Amino acid sequence: MSKILVITSLPDPHIEIVKKHLPKGISIQIFDPKALALSGEITISQKGFLKKLGEEIPLSIWYRKPKFLQIEDLEGMSIPKDYLSSILSLHEEGYSLIFGTYPDCLWVSNPYAIKKASNKLTQLLTAEKFEFKIPKTIFSSAPEDIEDFRSQVGDLVMKPLGLPYAKVNGVNTWLYATLIPSHQKMDYEGLGITPMIFQERITKVFDLRVTVIGEQVFGCKIVSKDLDWRLSQSKADTIYTPFTLENSFAQKCIEMTRYLGLNFGAFDFVKSIEEEIFFLEVNPNGQWGFIEEKTGLPLSKAMAELLVCSP
Repeated sequence: MSKILVITSLPDPHIEIVKKHLPKGISIQIFDPKALALSGEITISQKGFLKKLGEEIPLSIWYRKPKFLQIEDLEGMSIPKDYLSSILSLHEEGYSLIFGTYPDCLWVSNPYAIKKASNKLTQLLTAEKFEFKIPKTIFSSAPEDIEDFRSQVGDLVMKPLGLPYAKVNGVNTWLYATLIPSHQKMDYEGLGITPMIFQERITKVFDLRVTVIGEQVFGCKIVSKDLDWRLSQSKADTIYTPFTLENSFAQKCIEMTRYLGLNFGAFDFVKSIEEEIFFLEVNPNGQWGFIEEKTGLPLSKAMAELLVCSP
């Protein structure tokens, strides 16, 4: 039986919706770094093969959203406190060896390419290369430069870099794009610790999520009342509908995905009141199951088809 190696942490609902589209004789092998560290083991050979698969080469490797150990996972173990950060670093480095396995296989997508493509400046420069319109943007922690930028563009949209959430009282709290009106006085205390993204405000008609899976492209129009549609993702008045893309636009999305070394990309655009489409970002490993759920677009079928193809 042929296998697709999936690097993820369970539960992962995307796995189940793709499974149902796989041909008979093809199964999924899960590699879960956190679960293996707590109750399993791994061996990777000199050839870069996972021992559990023997000499079998997977059809493809699907890199989803794997989780690694956190400090709370080590509580109760007889590990001196001074060694915890070192143990966690060693754990992640050891289990990340899986990223170097099967270099000749199709990866969706290679985590090293995902990391590079996650750089927001790289994304904007690449989007310009492919002639997408982008909002005027600076990346800054300097109040003087931000105020100068505000004087040029008026209302600002501020976005965080990196993992956009904080754990508050044990609950993950997501940090979304925030509108800063031109008349609002800004408090810059603490900004020097990390630059933020500042962009001109694009007054939108709707958001456009474009999902690229291999050579297939799916457009989804999202109408919401919030600046950042993710704030209202589950609200009843947020409307998701399939959106037909112009062939040239869809092809540019495919070509940019490929240029970034990816086989998957979740693009976010907005359509302005001036009828122009602006590129905001591309998530090289974004979630997409909700798009299929809301619109019926066959994304899981497209992913299954990609995973069973040879590179």
